[in-house]
Amino acid sequence: MNTNFDDALLTWTEAWSSFMRLHLLQQRRYKKRIWMRPMLLERNQQASQLLQAVLEEELDKTIVNFMRLSRTDFNYLLSIITPKIRKQDTYMRYAISARDKLIITLRFLAAGDDYKSLEYAYRVSEQAISLFIPHVCDSLVQLLQDYVKLPSSSEEWLQVSGAFQNKWNFPHAIGAIDGKHVKIKAPKNSGTDYFNYKQFFSIVLLAIVDANCNFLFVDVGGKGRISDGGILRHSRLFNLLENKQLNIPEPQVLRSDPSSLKVPYFLLGDKAFAFTDYCIRPFGGITETRSPERIFNERHSRARRTVEMAFGILTSRFRVLKKVMELEPEIASKVVLATVYLHNFIRRDERSIMSEESSLNQEVLPELHGITTRTTNQLMAIRLHLADLMSRNIL
Repeated sequence: MNTNFDDALLTWTEAWSSFMRLHLLQQRRYKKRIWMRPMLLERNQQASQLLQAVLEEELDKTIVNFMRLSRTDFNYLLSIITPKIRKQDTYMRYAISARDKLIITLRFLAAGDDYKSLEYAYRVSEQAISLFIPHVCDSLVQLLQDYVKLPSSSEEWLQVSGAFQNKWNFPHAIGAIDGKHVKIKAPKNSGTDYFNYKQFFSIVLLAIVDANCNFLFVDVGGKGRISDGGILRHSRLFNLLENKQLNIPEPQVLRSDPSSLKVPYFLLGDKAFAFTDYCIRPFGGITETRSPERIFNERHSRARRTVEMAFGILTSRFRVLKKVMELEPEIASKVVLATVYLHNFIRRDERSIMSEESSLNQEVLPELHGITTRTTNQLMAIRLHLADLMSRNIL
């Protein structure tokens, strides 16, 4: 009797254990899932309130410091970019607003914080930030494309040249050209393609700047190991210059020049660029004090300094360019382009002329230093003639 009871009790216990195990598994299987981590659910209560408080700040200086834009400029950008970056809310969750996307992107450009830091500050997931920041940067470039354009006529080129003459006392200059290395994290499987002579990984920002430190042309994305001249040779601009398709004015006699020598209109470049009929560079080697060559080099350096100042203003305003971007080169190029277009947009009242939007060209060129194209005797004679006129204070 006792044996039968024990067997029955054991059978009942096993059955009850199996039932409870299946019940617990079923409860675990159908456990309610959430779309976001608890911290991110606080976005509407904390992060949005912070962003709203910034926009409602009475001091415009606070908004400019936070986003590098005035209240008026921000509202204008928000109004034109909202249709491009807005997402629709669903019954499961609310989409990140266009306003929050724009503010977070502008703060990323202004401060250079990484995505994880932005996640903690604004309660938006790192994955979402990594998706919408490139999209917002692309949209900014498209919407502000009229703020970075090359002159389209001879008259507009003459306006650029006149600004260089009046402000920097250098005749027939139509822009200053130079490149800047933007630090990035070493891309996967890239070897030394992005490793430059300064001993860090980078992409190259090649730019032409007018007399007022505004960008006329930019080419972004070249591999760091390629020289500035190499980036130029593999850009769309090079073919336009070589084929004379930019409506640059024909060579003319200088107004105060007693001779009849016609001088071309030049870009001002350093030794990384070839000396051609559209780009003039300083004399090489050591020049004697007060010699025509030294005076020419000083005047050339002073006028070409506009591109260095433009890079300085750009990096001071958008500190993301001062830090190592932990982004793929394609994404980093979008970020750099957005800062350039915002730079011209912010300085639009000081903009003397607009430029043609560049295309990104990332072809490889094995040249690492200056271009060694042979300069014609005629170009060397023109440069020497300019140096002589400058030394005699005729220009």
